[in-house]
Amino acid sequence: MRKTVLAIGALETFAIFGYGLSIVVRGTFEHSQVGSPLVQFVIYTLFAASLTATCMGISKMQSWARTPFYLLQCFVGIAGYTMVSGTILVYQAVGVVVIVVAAAGFVSLLRTPDNV
Repeated sequence: MRKTVLAIGALETFAIFGYGLSIVVRGTFEHSQVGSPLVQFVIYTLFAASLTATCMGISKMQSWARTPFYLLQCFVGIAGYTMVSGTILVYQAVGVVVIVVAAAGFVSLLRTPDNV
């Protein structure tokens, strides 16, 4: 199960960093009406770095990484819920996938023993 947790963490890390990168690239070509694309990129990069750090801790079987990973899965689930509650069908579908991946990461870590 630890490999599943690591795979889910890596998938989320690349997806979150890629999303942040797409915001800053799109913000370069279009004027953002939401806020600073660079600030959003920094936030998503820190989120991806946090996932990377917890995944590295889990891969080295360090118990400190379990609780932050659970919390980060909750944040991923909240992001998915936000997408589902929107009005655009594509974002709603992606939001469902995000919620499922977050739940799978949470449950996978629950099923992984501390000493494995």
